[in-house]
Formats: sequence, structure tokens, C-alpha cells
Amino acid sequence: MTNDSPVLKSDSHLSAIVHWSHHRNGRAHCLVRLYRLSDQVTAVASEIRSNSDSYGIADDMAGVAMQALELAQEHLNVEPRNITWIAHHGNFSYYDAFDPDTFTAIPLTWDGHRYQDKLEDHRLLTENQVHELLGGRILEPVPATLAHLGWPN
Repeated sequence: MTNDSPVLKSDSHLSAIVHWSHHRNGRAHCLVRLYRLSDQVTAVASEIRSNSDSYGIADDMAGVAMQALELAQEHLNVEPRNITWIAHHGNFSYYDAFDPDTFTAIPLTWDGHRYQDKLEDHRLLTENQVHELLGGRILEPVPATLAHLGWPN
């Protein structure tokens, strides 16, 4: 799969639509934003409503991460073990969603070749915890980021 052209913002974070083959044998996509903090990167994968509900990010974060890793290594020169992964859901995720934004820490394990995910290790984060993981940066609203990326095409 390929990634849409990434956009590097003035605060040195990278945004892109990432496409991957979901483990349920379907094509999937999501918004990924990568934030560099010295030798660490925080990756926020946002579920967007144009992606099929059957191929969501929550049950295939390892797939999202493998595809987003290409961007992280090419543009931010980061090691796979130095990336913190966060799943992000909100009213931009589903056509009938009205819930506030939720952030879930996804502690993926790197085995030297690929990421492994254990659903039981996922945990919800507060907005303050996300703010800290982003080095004090404010997460731009998903619709604004999608507009900057020219999405949908």
C-alpha cells in the first residue's frame, strides 16, 4: 500500500493519510500524525469516517503502525521501538458519532521485523496525558488536518 503525500508542519510534525491492508483482508486508511520529541516520536492514528467500519484502526494498530513506520523512518529517522502509538476516535470517526474525542495508548511491541499488538494492554488516556506525550503541542482538529491534506481527494 502507499501513503498519500505527507505534510510537514512548522512545529516539525508530519501528517499523512496512511493506507494499509487490514488483517481482515480489506483496504483501510486513517490519518496519522507523527510528533518528534528528541529521539522519541509520538504517533497519533485517527480513525476517519471515510474508512470502512469493518476495517477500523483499533483492531489492527499493528497494521497501521507498519505502514506509518515507513513515513517515520523516511522523514523523522526514528527507530521502531522509539515510537509511542495512540489511537484517536471522535465525531470525525463515524457518521453517527457524537461522543467526545477518545485517546487510547497502544503499547505495540517491536520484534525486530514487525509490530505485535495485545488488545488487553490498550488503555485510555486523558487529554492532559496526550498533551504531555505531544511535548505540550496542541493536537490540530482532525477536520482541519484533513483539509490541509486535501482529503477527501
